[in-house]
Amino acid sequence: MKLTFSFLFAFSILTGAGARISGTIIDPSSRPVPGAVVECGSARATTGDDGRFAFDSSSCEATITKDGFETQQLKLEPGGERRIALRIAKLNERVVVSATRTPTTIEEAGVSANVLTQGDLEARQYQPVFDMLRELPGLTVIATGRRGGLTGVFTRGAQRTGTLFLLDGIPLNEPGGEMNVAQLSSGGIERIEVVRGPESPLFGAEAAAGVVQLFTARGSSETNVPHGSLSYERGNMKTDRWIANLNGGLASRLDYSLTGEQFHSIGMFPNDYFRNTLGTANLGFRIAESTQLRGVFREFDSIAGNPNLTGFGIFDRDANGEDRDSALSLRLDDTRGSRYVQRLAFGYHRLRDRFNDSFADGPFQISAYVKREAADRVYLVGPGEGTLVTSTQSTFPFPGLTISDRKNLDYQGTVNHSGGALTFGYEFERQGGLISLTDVTRTNNGGFIHEQYSVGGRLFLTGGARLERSSTYGNKFAPRGSATWKLRPGTFVRASAGRGITEPSLLQNFARESFYVGNPNLKPEKTTTLDAGIVQEFGSRIRGEVTFFRNAFEDLIAFDSSNFPSTWSNIDRSWARGIEVSATVRPHRYVQAFVGYTHMNTKITRAASSVGWELPRRARNFGSTWISFAPRRWNLMAGGRFLGERRDSDFVFGANRNQAYAVMFVSGSVRLTKHISPFFRLDNALDERYMEALGYTSLSRNGVAGVRVSW
Repeated sequence: MKLTFSFLFAFSILTGAGARISGTIIDPSSRPVPGAVVECGSARATTGDDGRFAFDSSSCEATITKDGFETQQLKLEPGGERRIALRIAKLNERVVVSATRTPTTIEEAGVSANVLTQGDLEARQYQPVFDMLRELPGLTVIATGRRGGLTGVFTRGAQRTGTLFLLDGIPLNEPGGEMNVAQLSSGGIERIEVVRGPESPLFGAEAAAGVVQLFTARGSSETNVPHGSLSYERGNMKTDRWIANLNGGLASRLDYSLTGEQFHSIGMFPNDYFRNTLGTANLGFRIAESTQLRGVFREFDSIAGNPNLTGFGIFDRDANGEDRDSALSLRLDDTRGSRYVQRLAFGYHRLRDRFNDSFADGPFQISAYVKREAADRVYLVGPGEGTLVTSTQSTFPFPGLTISDRKNLDYQGTVNHSGGALTFGYEFERQGGLISLTDVTRTNNGGFIHEQYSVGGRLFLTGGARLERSSTYGNKFAPRGSATWKLRPGTFVRASAGRGITEPSLLQNFARESFYVGNPNLKPEKTTTLDAGIVQEFGSRIRGEVTFFRNAFEDLIAFDSSNFPSTWSNIDRSWARGIEVSATVRPHRYVQAFVGYTHMNTKITRAASSVGWELPRRARNFGSTWISFAPRRWNLMAGGRFLGERRDSDFVFGANRNQAYAVMFVSGSVRLTKHISPFFRLDNALDERYMEALGYTSLSRNGVAGVRVSW
């Protein structure tokens, strides 16, 4: 009996305590994660370059940690090989996907970039995306009116068509790059990445000057009990909004996140209303340890009144715009061994934009004081400061319908090797639309390759190129390269160069009207960029960055009326040069402050007119600042932004300069209980009167207050 007991005891040690637990830690793109720490009871292991770990232990509750990723807890069992995917931390500001198509720190990617985390979105009470982009260096946001008015983003002096917007990899721009960001809500979004510089080598046409990528919120397959939130807010101008979210998982294989939202406001003027209804779904299914299928769907339906040039006293009482925007992606991620990751994705985007206008309005007898200092410096001023100019204006009905869609299929492979990773792929896209009452189509085929390489952990090199073939403009080559040198811990110096392209719009290629026609021989617009910068960090408390950039814009497309019928031609050329400065300071664990400033010079060097003038609506000086106090139960944030004087056109009195302005905001929230959090936000707190675009009065002081319930 004693011998039998001893044998069983020894056998239990060999088969229990000595059992082997092993696996591989991967990132969201299925690349191995080196340096992750796996703790399982008293056992502890660190993953190697291939992301693998192994130790002897019985089944246990493991904790996995790695800087830049969310901490994960799960049960590990002996036997078999587990593949564990970590998610980028929701509060991580230094890891980006949009710069290289794989998760990489901003410094190693060699780019100028900013990340708005879920914490940033929540602190700002989930404001529209364009309002948060205003805070970032290098970006100018101009809205023609108030909520729902046409709103464009100019990156480092480029055209508003030069910034590509992505939703989980789906292009949201119309073919040709046009993008009205007025309806882009941050509801259902957990992360926004902004990369400044040409990204056409990775993403093709329309990424000539930068990329803004929105990542939808995900659930967790390890959470079987659903979680969610519901918020409601109300403010002046009869403004109200609700947002609801439900997320969770099932059977350790399925994860889901569902979001619904509606915003409504009557605005400041007659026919100034705006309603936007939005739905987002993100569903993931783990087919096997190394294979996952994910689908994302997002659609909004909006209607906005168009009261016209209210700043000049011109009112259109019936015009409005109706938009329906749908985006869908299906993506299969698969890992073959420890070094090769592949992805197959399908994307679809459709925009239906209808402008309704049935009646003429006016005539309106209007006047303004105008001060002329030079041909390119004509200002609207106060009484007694200039010459009184009167005008009679009327509005006339001009309804229209625009329908466009994009379907793309792309394959991406990533080979992980010692010192870095090689990413390559192929993308096919079919673009279509309704132009001059005719269905038109064109296709793009693009192949790309991109290498990341680290030399001794101090020199980080990236380089790549894309060859794009279009059925309209033929072949175009877009290269990009960068180098980052880590001088010492916390100090990085980088330099980069690249080329981006923006293809013509469908209208510019295919229009067939009585007085103007499209030009099938248009070349894509070309942006050549050089930039250099330095980043200095002092621990986790201070981070400063200074970047110099130079953009040269060639083959710009302009409307050419020198012949009949009129058409579009590649006749314009210009440049933009500047410096971006930003700093983030954390003097206390509850206190954080930010300041960002951009100084930029622009010049038109070739055009039918205005040669030597500044580019329109690009201010020479602009910036923002804010400070937040965030103890455990409450959050208070205050800040402001300014936009300097800039060239513009009012199309009525002959003014071509727009005055500088500055506005302030305050927002806050308090967690009364684990589940209930009241909040508020006050914009344009000092009630500044200004026009982002001449003639279009911007929103006066406005505020909302509400409550968020979560479970």
